[in-house]
Parts: sequence; structure tokens; C-alpha cells
Amino acid sequence: MSRRAAPLSENREARDFTALTRVRAVEPRLPPGSSEGTELRILLESLRRFAHHGYPATSVRQIAAAVGIKAPSLYEHFPAKEDILARLVLIGHRDLHAAFERTLASCDPDPVSQVRELVRTHVLSHVTYPLLAIVTNDELHHLSPERAAEALTLRERTERLAVEAGRRGAELGLFDGAGLIATTAAIASMGVRAPYWFVPTPGYGPADLADAYAKLAIRMLRPESPRGETVRGE
Repeated sequence: MSRRAAPLSENREARDFTALTRVRAVEPRLPPGSSEGTELRILLESLRRFAHHGYPATSVRQIAAAVGIKAPSLYEHFPAKEDILARLVLIGHRDLHAAFERTLASCDPDPVSQVRELVRTHVLSHVTYPLLAIVTNDELHHLSPERAAEALTLRERTERLAVEAGRRGAELGLFDGAGLIATTAAIASMGVRAPYWFVPTPGYGPADLADAYAKLAIRMLRPESPRGETVRGE
């Protein structure tokens, strides 16, 4: 089914409602090695505008002007605006998947430790690169199936890593198997929404938030005792 792009005024109103004095104060950042030179400047400015205004409300001409080049010069780096979005979405998915793999390779093999560290990694990734997280999650649907395919494959693999750890925990009686799917989805949603509201302070930084979310996730996954109490322990 094809999607009808929302009118620019409607799209901008939706952005202002959910996210965005805080988001507009954030400087765009990408993981190291994402790109360099003029291409990197194009990606960063596109990231800013896609996160602030949405993909449909951003034009190639606006991106080029902000970068300080002419539109034809931009097309030398990206054949179309969709190619810019596809690159950003792929960067976001690649970075999170690689971070999950590193986490699992370095933490204890028991399911509780794995879930705790994966949640911590998920939150840190989203609040370290908040605009990238917003664009990756909110603008993906503007890509054609062909352009989105690689990112969606990575997303499936990343989700599988988290689900597998939760499933093993349920098999061992450490997690509530009956509510595993819904609870896992809720935990993931918490991390996805963090970039919209979280503002680091000297007394409470990204690591503090990641720790808090990780502890909360384990509490959410724990089965209840026959008396209706959450089972304690690691």
C-alpha cells in the first residue's frame, strides 16, 4: 500500500507536538567512520533537518544551501534525497547491531546479565546519537522496500539477539515466559523514546539512565511468585 505524504503544515505540527524543543537543541552526530568531507557535512545537515522537520518537509535545495554547495553538487554525492535517508537509516542500524554483538561478546553468558547489558547498550546508543535514533526509527517508512531492505534485515538480526537472551531466561524460569513478547516490546519502546526527552546533567548522565533502564527491564521481566510478588535475585 502506498503512503500519502502529509502536508508540510500537518507534518510540522506533529513534530512540534512530540519532540522538539529539546531535539532542536541537539547537534547532529554520527558514529566514527560514518563518512568524511562534504559527504559527511551533507549527512549531518540532512540528519538535523530530517529530525527537526521530517523527511517530506526537507528539500535537497535546503540541505545543499545549509552545507554551502549547489544542489547539483549534492547530487554528485547522493543521486536522490532518498539515498541520503537510506544511508542514515543504515548507519543507525549497523551501529546498534554492532554494539549488540560487542555487548554479548564481552558480558557474562547468563540470560539476566545479557538482557541487562543489552538494554544498557540500547539506551546508550539512542541517547548518544539522539538525532540518528529519531531519524532511524521515525523516517524509515519513507524508504522504498528496496532501499529499506538492508536496514530491516539488520533490525531483525538485532531484535533476534535480544529475544534469544529473553527466551533463554524464560526457559530457565528467570523471566515470565507468558508475558515475554509484550514486555520485551515495552522495554525496547522505552529506549526508543529516550532521545525525545532525556537531557544529560552533571548529576545524571547517559550511563545513569542506561543503568536505571537496565534495572527496570529486569524487574519487568521477572516472574511473579504465587503470592503476586516479583521474584528477586540475579
